[in-house]
Amino acid sequence: MQLIQEEDSESTATLATHIRPVKRLALAILALFPSCAFLPRSTPDPVALLEAGNAGGKELVVFLPGRWSLISEFEREGFFKMAAKKWPEARLVAPDLHLGYYRNRSMAVRLHEDVVMPARKSGVTTLRIVGISMGGLGALIYDVEYPGQVDEVILLSPFVGENDALNEIDSSGGIKHWKPGPIEEKDFSRKVWLQIREKWINQSSRPKVLLGCGSRDRLASANRLFASSFLKPSEVIWQDGAHDWPTWRALFEELTR
Repeated sequence: MQLIQEEDSESTATLATHIRPVKRLALAILALFPSCAFLPRSTPDPVALLEAGNAGGKELVVFLPGRWSLISEFEREGFFKMAAKKWPEARLVAPDLHLGYYRNRSMAVRLHEDVVMPARKSGVTTLRIVGISMGGLGALIYDVEYPGQVDEVILLSPFVGENDALNEIDSSGGIKHWKPGPIEEKDFSRKVWLQIREKWINQSSRPKVLLGCGSRDRLASANRLFASSFLKPSEVIWQDGAHDWPTWRALFEELTR
């Protein structure tokens, strides 16, 4: 089975610059999406935020965007409205954690220091992360890097790794039988899968996870492998649709009923 690598067609924007690299093995993503033509966006410290919902709520819902998404699209596409209906007392935050933060290895630390910890200090007790496409990978990386912080992860058509690593896992008979051997420092795909296996399977320690994907999504095969490796059938839903906002809206609505 050939697993298909993500090639989003989502939009871009620009911000001011400051870079703080992170030396954590699951964030070895300097070579993330090396084949794409990429005009680097700046990576402000702290990260820019779009906020909504109940500012004083004890719950926090974080929305992580896809590779070319604007955080304003979460509002435009009705995600904030659906989340406010599902969790009326929750704070809603979309940090502008675009591809630049993955490339300079600062995505998880910016999420933790600029979003999660300030919310914790102000009284938040429950954390949910909604990750679309590349944002789904970000949600997984954050849970690996900061275990015990996330209560629930909602993954919408998540990008879960590069083709060669996923095909290797699949052809080995699945995640439990996979023996990758030595892993290069830049090989984020194998590192993330190894750490998820260690924390979610071997230690039986993971947040609540829900995954939704379109049946015609370019990442459908990769999502099926991830779901069969780590999730129960009741934690996965499929809709007819592709790698696009109409499909993600329908999936999020279904997952948050």
